[in-house]
Amino acid sequence: MILGMFAVSQVVADALNIEDNATAIKASMRGMFISLSDYVIHGWNMLRSSLIGIWIGILPGVGATVASIVAYTTAKNLSLHPEAFGTGSEEAIVAAESANNATTGGTLVPILTLGISGGLTDSILLGALVIHNLQPGPLLYKNNPEIVNTIFATHLVAHLVMFAMMTFGIAFFARLVAVPRAFVLPMVVVFSTLGAFGLNNRAFDIWVMLGFGLLGVLLEFAKVPLAPFVVGLVLAPVAESELRSGLMASAGSFMPLIERPVACTMLVLAAALFVWPFVRTWRLWRAADSSKGRS
Repeated sequence: MILGMFAVSQVVADALNIEDNATAIKASMRGMFISLSDYVIHGWNMLRSSLIGIWIGILPGVGATVASIVAYTTAKNLSLHPEAFGTGSEEAIVAAESANNATTGGTLVPILTLGISGGLTDSILLGALVIHNLQPGPLLYKNNPEIVNTIFATHLVAHLVMFAMMTFGIAFFARLVAVPRAFVLPMVVVFSTLGAFGLNNRAFDIWVMLGFGLLGVLLEFAKVPLAPFVVGLVLAPVAESELRSGLMASAGSFMPLIERPVACTMLVLAAALFVWPFVRTWRLWRAADSSKGRS
């Protein structure tokens, strides 16, 4: 579904405007590192998106892609310049990448505390622990604390290695932008098809991807943003399942959602994020009306 909505639909949209404006790019190390002013400008966005990534990473079976979409959508809703999103905005990049990187730490929580896999990559780690006769879960801290410490240390080293690879490879990666789209678009379709088929080894998944790709194209032409649509489709089953589990634990009562501080806080934050776009739109209309009145 995500491949169809974001990859296939974008390929079709780009194919309809195939004129290549690729130019030679001279990439350098200057300006690559974050300055103090960048932290001041994007610090809150980075912190908020990282917390979103950690929180979604804790949820089993959701993953970094959903975290990036949620952080991107949240940043767009709270931004003073939402029209810049989708055009290479630094604010959008900070939100998506901060959430994406923060998710990896959150996915360790269900594995090490409950022994539950949060995704395909986590299943590999879970399988490795079982192969070595290590029981994932709370007892892992008690019986094999050195394994837990090793996992945390490896997680830190992985971030350092990734930082080094990005630092020395940025000059090459930036030149990929200059590759003509006539070569890039077919490769995107090929790899998307392989990814859709390889997930469950079913040809039906390819048709699902193409169907959602067509739907994505129609939504793009209708100026409907794709990110909230995908977030709703992905998170709705998870929310429904968790709500059902909560209601079973509370004998069908919704009161714990209001009485418990954590649950109540999450509800207030969700309500605020839902209401804020309407408030912002109303303020913009009011500002536009007042400016017309002065003129």
